[in-house]
Amino acid sequence: MALNFGPFETVHRWRRLPPCDEFVGARRSKHTVVAYRDAIYVFGGDNGKTMLNDLLRFDVKDCSWCRAFTTGTPPAPRYHHSAVVYGSSMFVFGGYTGDIYSNSNLKNKNDLFEYKLATGQWTEWKIEGRLPVARSAHGATVYSDKLWIFAGYDGNARLNDMWTINLQDRDLT
Repeated sequence: MALNFGPFETVHRWRRLPPCDEFVGARRSKHTVVAYRDAIYVFGGDNGKTMLNDLLRFDVKDCSWCRAFTTGTPPAPRYHHSAVVYGSSMFVFGGYTGDIYSNSNLKNKNDLFEYKLATGQWTEWKIEGRLPVARSAHGATVYSDKLWIFAGYDGNARLNDMWTINLQDRDLT
């Protein structure tokens, strides 16, 4: 049996990069990944023992890992949160926090943090008015200068709501 690919058919292939076993901190699940310029950023998740709030940076050109420079107070350790890039910032919303090892103080969050990729500065947004229900395992995207949050899990039920916040005209006071 032979496969014939015509001139208009494309074959796509995955390429496995060398493992990063020498880099402590890379093994995790339930984290988020965003891309900015020539780097991929990995935030949070868990390593099987504890929730994480570290920020890792993978240089795409050099195929090398490092811890991203950060200043300010980062979000609490969490997983099943969301992360998006808007302009030169990464935004982290919600997720699940607490001590998974002892199964204590577990709760969903509805906080919003901004990480300025150029300076490494973490800032928590102070939001007035109605807030989305605290949630984890939701979807998030950016469209038309707004962060959009859809659905998720509030600890008791699956959600089916949509929330949006303008990222362009922000007031961090």
